[in-house]
Amino acid sequence: MIKFFRRIRQNLLSEGKTGKYLKYAIGEIVLVVIGILIALQINNWNEQRKIENSEIEILKNLETELKHNLVELKEINNRHKKGFDDGIYLLNLFGTNISNISEFKLDSLVSNVLSGYSFEAKDGYVKSLISSNKIDYIQNSELKSYISSFESMIIDANQEDGFIRRLLNERFWPATDGKINCLNGLATTGTYEEFPKGTYSSDYEWFFSNREMEDLFANILAWRKENVVDEQLFIDKMERMIQIINNKLKEK
Repeated sequence: MIKFFRRIRQNLLSEGKTGKYLKYAIGEIVLVVIGILIALQINNWNEQRKIENSEIEILKNLETELKHNLVELKEINNRHKKGFDDGIYLLNLFGTNISNISEFKLDSLVSNVLSGYSFEAKDGYVKSLISSNKIDYIQNSELKSYISSFESMIIDANQEDGFIRRLLNERFWPATDGKINCLNGLATTGTYEEFPKGTYSSDYEWFFSNREMEDLFANILAWRKENVVDEQLFIDKMERMIQIINNKLKEK
């Protein structure tokens, strides 16, 4: 093809057709430029397709990880909500006559309130996106922002549970030692069947007439409420992330 164009130029020059030669040369340059532009466009298109394909793969993997975390956190959040509701019921028993409430029910409610479940997030893929800079393949700025702050969301969802555990370990259990039977409470959960029954009954008359226990129990519940709220916020954000991903995948 190059030799063909060269012969045409040589023939035009040899025949003295300078004007036609110049027009032809300009035309040839235009064709070359157009060819280069087309080649660049094709290359850009191919690169864009690679980026889009990479984004699709990233979004699908991210969705899988988020859905797993969402199921886990919702289950934990529901347990903490139930514990908080039971705690409000118990908080209203302070200073009242509890003789008509069975010890088993009180053991069950107290155990439920004091049970904490930490959220162990599966965030390996999120971390890999950030460390490898593959997060830049994601076009949606809102989703990128959520991914960048994902670790802080995990911390926020879990931090109150740490405060509750500290209150329990440093204040509640030492103060109730020999008064509230932990074994009997665990027996009501159905999770610790291998544990023996406690050797003594919990003294709930003492517990619900004790001002220190009332204040401490209220403090624990206040932290539990914050815990529930922060978990729900994290749930809402993960659901928003999944919604963005679903919308994006539908566009592909």
